[in-house]
Amino acid sequence: MPEKSVREMNKLERLHYSLASRTFRATLIGSIILGLLALIIGLGWYTYSACRGLIEQSFSVAKNTAVILSKVVDPAPIAKDVMSVYGSEFYGKDTLPDPDSLSDDYYNKYKALTEREDYIQILSVLNDFKENNTLNDVYYAMYDEKTSMLVYIADPDDSEATGCRTGYYETVSQKELGKFLNWDGKSIVYHIEKTDRYGWISTSGVSIKSADGSVTGYILTDVTLREVASGMKRFVFQFSISMFVAVNLLAFFMTRHMKKKLVKPVNEIAQAAEAYIKDKREGVKTGDHFSDLNINTGDEIENLALIMSDMEGELAEYEVNLTKVAAEKERIGTELALATRIQADMLPNIFPAFPDRAEFDIYASMRPAKEVGGDFYDFFLIDNDHLGLVMADVSGKGVPAALLMMVSKILVQNIALSGKSPAEVLRTINSQMCANNREEMFITIWFGSLDLRDGRLVAANAGHEYPILMKPGGEFETVKDKHGFVIGGFARSKYTEYELKLEPGAKLFLYTDGVTEATDVSGALFGTGRTVRALNKYKDGDPETIVNGVDNDIRDFAGVSPQFDDITMMCIQYFGEGVKGLKELTVEAKVENIAAVTDFINGELDKIECPFKARTQIDVAADELMSNISQYAYGPDGGTVTVRFGYDPDNENVEITFIDNGKPYDPLKKEDPDVTLGADEREVGGLGIFLVKKTMDNMEYEYKDGKNILKITKKI
Repeated sequence: MPEKSVREMNKLERLHYSLASRTFRATLIGSIILGLLALIIGLGWYTYSACRGLIEQSFSVAKNTAVILSKVVDPAPIAKDVMSVYGSEFYGKDTLPDPDSLSDDYYNKYKALTEREDYIQILSVLNDFKENNTLNDVYYAMYDEKTSMLVYIADPDDSEATGCRTGYYETVSQKELGKFLNWDGKSIVYHIEKTDRYGWISTSGVSIKSADGSVTGYILTDVTLREVASGMKRFVFQFSISMFVAVNLLAFFMTRHMKKKLVKPVNEIAQAAEAYIKDKREGVKTGDHFSDLNINTGDEIENLALIMSDMEGELAEYEVNLTKVAAEKERIGTELALATRIQADMLPNIFPAFPDRAEFDIYASMRPAKEVGGDFYDFFLIDNDHLGLVMADVSGKGVPAALLMMVSKILVQNIALSGKSPAEVLRTINSQMCANNREEMFITIWFGSLDLRDGRLVAANAGHEYPILMKPGGEFETVKDKHGFVIGGFARSKYTEYELKLEPGAKLFLYTDGVTEATDVSGALFGTGRTVRALNKYKDGDPETIVNGVDNDIRDFAGVSPQFDDITMMCIQYFGEGVKGLKELTVEAKVENIAAVTDFINGELDKIECPFKARTQIDVAADELMSNISQYAYGPDGGTVTVRFGYDPDNENVEITFIDNGKPYDPLKKEDPDVTLGADEREVGGLGIFLVKKTMDNMEYEYKDGKNILKITKKI
């Protein structure tokens, strides 16, 4: 696309970007692409046909040679004798010498065989067929499976560059070896490859069998593909010349036609539009700029001219009303923008929310369906050891819901700070709502109080969505808690509390029905199932990553479908006391996943600027522990291992925990090896764990709830 507008271009630039020039270039490029495709297809068929013809000819010569040879002489004895000499020289050896370095002493071992009458007759027949055909060579050889070599028995080619003496051998690929050794005796067998000695060459042939039916050798024919390549060059040259002429002629006549049918009418419409704009700027009121055009193309261009004429008349009337509407809309927009900012400021929106608290990490977002919404979330410290969590949805949308949302948020926080339990908080709010609820609006609220010391969460639910919990090392799962009636529905509603235990590393996801009821263009709901699957896709991330990831999945799912409800989400990760920035990675307990675990740990070490020496020791320890779990924890069915990384900034300790569900094994109980003994005197094994003990500051193990839990600590 040009960087300048049409008005900024000079005459030459306008010509370059004109429709006529673009039509010419498009036609030219399209024709060239079409020509190239035709060239590739034609060249492919030409190459295939030429190669196929040479292969069939080569195979036919080999077949005829074998027939004639078997009538003249029995070639099997000479082949067996040659292979006997070859086998006595090389069978049982790991490597064979370079065939081009073979001495005359080696070839003299075959001299008596080459003077035999049957060898001379074989060579004569092969030479006759070589001389009477356009082949590079016709020869008698044997594919030796033991050494993966092609051993020459008789070759009429007496050229020093290409001829092969009796006993000479060449390395062949397993593919070629398999083709000829497993030949079915019916199909055309051939092999094409590029060699340093012959270039591109095709080898075809048939087998020669002895009286007992065993293969003693092959009549092989070689033909180079130089003629095919030469023909391809001629084809490309002739086709390119023809295409050049045809493409330019087509582009010329196509451009000429498009100028008349498209470019000229479009320019007339553009000139009329330019005159219309000029008159508007000068205050001239006229409505005949487009109606005076005489465009009769009978297509979309003519239809455009007619539409522009109708539009010109309607714009005059529209402009009269536009000023009034714009002024009113600006006033309403200003008020709604102010309301949006006020509502956004009411919700906690600065993250990290509690940078001085190491026990948890939290993130939340609210995307209203309109300028303002009725959803709200909140989190606040009830006291130094308890965190209040709120997720709520006010019935309705827009300004009324936003007003009730702000009142409800203040009520929840004030009542919770008074020291009441979650059930009492909901019961108090419900009483106050029912006493003054003439609009008959209601609220669904989930409220919980998290004890930051031990992870005990006490919560109550007033008709809200089920929370979704991920236990350490597990996946997100819905918690089917007991619902009370919605707030504002019935004055004497009762609410029941329940308790969840958040272990270090656990994550809790709270949301409103705008998440599960988001729809795509077909009307399908995002649903709870997709929500859980989306959470598990991002389960290894921090709360911000999880919330933003689910939000992006909802956007992708909805596509262009409009948002009908507020979408509000909150995620909290509980770390426990003392450890900050707890991160987890769960992988299959396989040796090939050791690198992924090391990358995960090093990524976290980079964030805390870990010294090189400590990083190296941690990497070695992680590698050893992952290797042991991968090899010994599970049976053939395998399993998973969860690696948990934590950092205690106060003591500068890195804590890495390995959790698996394999068979119980305490590596600390194994006696340390005596490193003063030699390697042949010590028992096998134990050095890896011993190295971990020596390089880490602390190493702890426990077997709990069917899991091996091994933690290493390193001061950096």
